[in-house]
Amino acid sequence: MWEDGSVTSSLFERLAQLDRLTDGEQTLARYFENSYPKLAFQNLETVVQGSGVSATSVTRFVRRLGYSDFRDFSASVKDEVKANFDRPLQRGRESVSSGPGTEMIQHFSRARTEIEQTLDTFSAEQFDEVADLLADESRPLFLVSVATGRTLLHYFYLLCKYHRGNVHMLSGIDMNSHELVDLTPDSVVFATAFDRHPMPVEATLKLARSRGATTILVTNRATSPLRIYSDHVLLVQTDSTPRFKSRATMLLMLESLLAAMENRAPERTLSRTKLVEEGSDQLNMFIWPDQ
Repeated sequence: MWEDGSVTSSLFERLAQLDRLTDGEQTLARYFENSYPKLAFQNLETVVQGSGVSATSVTRFVRRLGYSDFRDFSASVKDEVKANFDRPLQRGRESVSSGPGTEMIQHFSRARTEIEQTLDTFSAEQFDEVADLLADESRPLFLVSVATGRTLLHYFYLLCKYHRGNVHMLSGIDMNSHELVDLTPDSVVFATAFDRHPMPVEATLKLARSRGATTILVTNRATSPLRIYSDHVLLVQTDSTPRFKSRATMLLMLESLLAAMENRAPERTLSRTKLVEEGSDQLNMFIWPDQ
């Protein structure tokens, strides 16, 4: 089972595909986005009261989204929430057959399948648009994530220094208001979220949106409240069954973006790489045969 859920589109994908909304539909769309994921547990009466839109209009709107009726809508959203808000304790330890190196073989095999799934489902056009934004040195780039995502993003940040300047790794929620003081409409905020939907990341994306900055999200969750504030979303696939999932596809997505950044400005990368290497030598960072 994969994180992209079923064949049908998620609620956020359906909302994004709509155009020419009436005032009532715009109100409902905002209500659905702002109420998610609690929306999954609201009945028709609660939605009517919360949105201020009539029951008839609510039913008509969910049908326009592709659901047969409100009951179908409610059941589908519940399934989405169940699939995208699970925790490690809700997943079990996998049974492993006996034999030398079994855990490694199983883990690598799953990672290979996840990579193939990601390649089969990713949007090449979306990837190129994101790569163009990340490679544009004239636009300040701010990086934000938490927990293991932040560790991977810090790796991305260090290698990003070979390809461009004007990159800022946000330290944490207690420092973000200071580090984001220079956020402008020309800025790009690049966020990652693996498995969970971190509130500090949501707050940063929301702030970026309020200041007109462009926002990018990389996640393994097809349905995430973080998508509301993301102009571009890159989805990586992960098997939903292990208690502790592999970050392989997330890491490879970040490395693919780094490769794309170099291809968009190879001379700049070469120049900056020379400076990094000179600095490493002057600071006596590494052992070399000629030393």
